[in-house]
Amino acid sequence: MTRYWLTPIAGYSPLVLGADRIECSPFTKLEAFRELASRRHPRLLSMFKASLLLSDDEELCGSELVELDLSHSEAVVFNGAPFHLSHCAEAFLDRLLKRKEAWDLVSSLDDSLLDAHQIIWKNQWLRWLELGCDVILLREDGR
Repeated sequence: MTRYWLTPIAGYSPLVLGADRIECSPFTKLEAFRELASRRHPRLLSMFKASLLLSDDEELCGSELVELDLSHSEAVVFNGAPFHLSHCAEAFLDRLLKRKEAWDLVSSLDDSLLDAHQIIWKNQWLRWLELGCDVILLREDGR
């Protein structure tokens, strides 16, 4: 089963994915939310496959040795032990919008077009941005 996680980036050196990430379901609500976000900017809610965050080899994205499980309620730190950030993930992170631009775009999403789930996601996204975190959407494919 595929799961989607709205995820704060709590730090970059090393990369730290915040423990307070939110599983976004049902998928139909997330899909509609992403569509609204992409109308504001195509990279506003950037999605990345969680399995490609890790690397065993400088040349490859993805790991056959380590699996990432985002359902654990703890921060994920990419400090080389056990998680080494892939070059694909580094390139993805380099393309994120600046926080101020993201905040302006997210705050402009019209609440009247959102349901209760989507308003929760939007408000948490804004809180994370205000705390100085970038926000991404991670796709975790089922095992």
